[in-house]
Amino acid sequence: MFLSLTSMIAMLDLVMMVKMMMVMVMMIMTTTDDNAYYAEKRIMSEAFSRFARFVRNMLMFHRSTIDCFHLDIGGYKGVHLDPWLIDDIQVWLKFATDREVKDLSFTCDYLDDIASPRCVFTSQSLVTLTLCGSMLELYEHQPRLHMGTLRKLSLIGVHGSNEAFKKLISACPSLQELKIHGAGGLRNLNITTSVSRLDLEVYDVPDRPFTLNCPYVKSLDIAIRGTSPSILLDVIDVSSFQVVNVRCLPRCLSSLIIKAFLRHFRDVEVFTLSSLAFEEFCCVKKVDIPQNKWRSLALQPWWDNERCLQVIIELVKSSVDLEELVVYSGKSSGSEGNHEVLSSEISTSCVIPLLKNVTIHGYGKCCECQLQLVEFILRNAVVLEKLVITSENQINAVEELDLVKQVSRFKRASANVIVDIA
Repeated sequence: MFLSLTSMIAMLDLVMMVKMMMVMVMMIMTTTDDNAYYAEKRIMSEAFSRFARFVRNMLMFHRSTIDCFHLDIGGYKGVHLDPWLIDDIQVWLKFATDREVKDLSFTCDYLDDIASPRCVFTSQSLVTLTLCGSMLELYEHQPRLHMGTLRKLSLIGVHGSNEAFKKLISACPSLQELKIHGAGGLRNLNITTSVSRLDLEVYDVPDRPFTLNCPYVKSLDIAIRGTSPSILLDVIDVSSFQVVNVRCLPRCLSSLIIKAFLRHFRDVEVFTLSSLAFEEFCCVKKVDIPQNKWRSLALQPWWDNERCLQVIIELVKSSVDLEELVVYSGKSSGSEGNHEVLSSEISTSCVIPLLKNVTIHGYGKCCECQLQLVEFILRNAVVLEKLVITSENQINAVEELDLVKQVSRFKRASANVIVDIA
């Protein structure tokens, strides 16, 4: 069998690479512990240098426009990068903007002293921009920034002052979606542009509530992490909110804090509580839930005790405009609800005037509590049209028949309701 010249060169290159790797390993093994650390750093630096040179040469020959450019150097935790490499990173990002990139992502999780070059914040081609771990302080006092075509901005673990964030967001007049997760230094979020969707994750600071001023935002996805602050949010203007999804709340909240938090969003049309947020509601013995105008309510209870059902009933009772209720089963510890404890809640007569559609997903996590919820809904929803129950796993014919029998015995306030067990 004959080998071409190209194949022979490739095999020689492979042999040389293997020998070089063996030499590197032997160098590390034969040095002392202190020398091994510096030897490893030197090897990493040399390898990164060769990689950077390869990238530099490759980009040099690319002349046409590009749609997508992702640069991720977040995996080099604890590795010192030479200044020349930081300069290279700036050049790579400028290469992308010079070629009218539309989707740009830059991740540098463990290198907090790196900032994106100013050309990124003056690009007129960007539609999507994602920054992870970079700095904004450098641009707080810079000349005017402007990204006229940017529609989606994601800032994850980005460090900057309130003024720096405000200046960046204000530089995006066409921005529609804004994602801010774990932004260091940001405590006052003022969005004066026409952003319609906000995904926000913040960490509480005791006695320092997060200030929210979003007069044009329509959809909010929020997670507040931490432990027992005195106040969660200081709201200035959220009058435009139509959809609010609460993913997470701090632990050990008081009834007053939860009431104040809910009051900020009582005028939205769609309100959702994820399992982590719902758990904090269940930890409070009694929550005075304010009256609201929610038309759709989605909940993900843990179903691990009777308090889950009590919270659902309290939320439904306070929602006089409610038309749709969706309940998902969260993670369960396997405990069953106590029927005797909840009998007073179930037997209490109330009127749910506008509720038309109810869906209970994941039946079987805690059958007793879910059955009592079905009974409560059927007994009090006077215009209910459809109630759908879907099982956690495929139930057999005997289990389904037993469920049908139990549900059929419940009194119904609406004569037109259809119960669908899937």
